[in-house]
Formats: sequence, C-alpha cells, structure tokens
Amino acid sequence: MRGGVLIIGSLLWDNGQRGTWRRRHLRVDEKVHVKAPIRYGRRSKLRGNTFTMTFAPDPPLGQAVLVPCAARIEDIRGLVAEAEALWKTEQPNALPSAIGATWGCVGLLFRIQGPPLDWRREWAKHFREKTPASPVNNCGLLGIPWPTRARDNDPVDLDMILATATRAQSQAPTAEAIADAWVDRHVGHERYFFENVRHGIRTPDDGLIWKRIEGRQPQWLNDNAYSEAICLLRSEVTLDV
Repeated sequence: MRGGVLIIGSLLWDNGQRGTWRRRHLRVDEKVHVKAPIRYGRRSKLRGNTFTMTFAPDPPLGQAVLVPCAARIEDIRGLVAEAEALWKTEQPNALPSAIGATWGCVGLLFRIQGPPLDWRREWAKHFREKTPASPVNNCGLLGIPWPTRARDNDPVDLDMILATATRAQSQAPTAEAIADAWVDRHVGHERYFFENVRHGIRTPDDGLIWKRIEGRQPQWLNDNAYSEAICLLRSEVTLDV
C-alpha cells in the first residue's frame, strides 16, 4: 500500500536528524501542497515558548505538505515502523517503539475505501494505552478530511497517511499574540514562521500575523534569510488591499 506523511511544520525544512529521516523515508521530490486544517496553536518550550503548528478543529483550511513514503507499506509491521521512525524524528530521545508522548502523537488516516479490517485492528492495538492528541482518537486514527491538492482540489492518490498531532492550548491564540511571541523573544525563533511560509506551509492567519510583525518592526526583519518569505507576505497583503 502507498503511504505518505502529512507535514505541518519543521519536519519539512529542519536539517540534522530530520534531514536524515527525510532522505531515508520520504520521496521529497514528489511532495505536494494540500489543503489541511492547521493553525499556530501550541506553545513550545524548545522554541522559546513561541507558537508552533497544530491541527485546527474548525475551518478555514490552511495548506500543508504531503510527502510520499520512499517504500511501499506491505503489512502492519511496515506501517508501525514508519510511525516509529516519524516519532523518533519528532522526539529523538524517545524509546524505539514509541509513537507518542504527553505533548503529541502519531496518528493514521486511511483513505475512504480503507484497508483490510485487520490493519485497523492491529493499528488500534499498537496505539492502545497511548495518550491521544486531538484530532487523533483513542484508536490512533487522525480525524481530519482526506487531503486534497491545493492546486486543483483533487484527492491525493495514496492509501494511508501518517501525521504528528501536537496538543494545542485550550484557547486558540490571536494572530497578534502569535506574532508578539516571536517579536518579544529576539533569539531566532521567528525562523519557524518564515521557513513555513517559504516552504508553503500556511495558515489562514498568516496575513494578520505578518501585519503585526511588520508593524512592530523587529530588527530581525532585515535578516536576508527571511527575504524570500517577506517578499511573498508583502505581495499577499498588497493583493488583499
């Protein structure tokens, strides 16, 4: 069966161990941008208590990146192995068999026609006693619509999708709060936003976030590393006027 990984953040562009995982497990040159319910919704201690991406409970949709797995998934063991490799990339100090922690977990989405019933049962059995993070349920299934390609709205042609769901804070932050968290830290965590924009990982609030950032004029706006994303954001704001 053909699998893929739905990426909504730095798994796509961080290097080091994540770069190694991408080279070994994904066909990055075949990635597609897809519609997905995502937003900045989780404060990350590792990123200076600034916001990182979560799945969103309600529309409007944002845009994520779906990357096919390098190898076909022939059985439940292969599926579990891909999930464990994904989680190890998210949390390098995790046990080899782990696919989740208190702050998030790997979820699985099957296409509508679905796999044999025993695949669902075995996946649920493997996920048992894990702590799910919304929209992943107690059986380890990811509760979002099957992704469609951003360019033409066609369903992606895969059989199953893995994704990391992280635990969002109870109240959705405003665009201003998201922007202010990056502006007030002054230690480079704003890179998360600009790299997401540069790689086509977008939320419906990106324009409002950008307006707040530009209005506050942090010194790092002059960083050449952000120029590509800034040009794109400025052009979008101009079109909205």
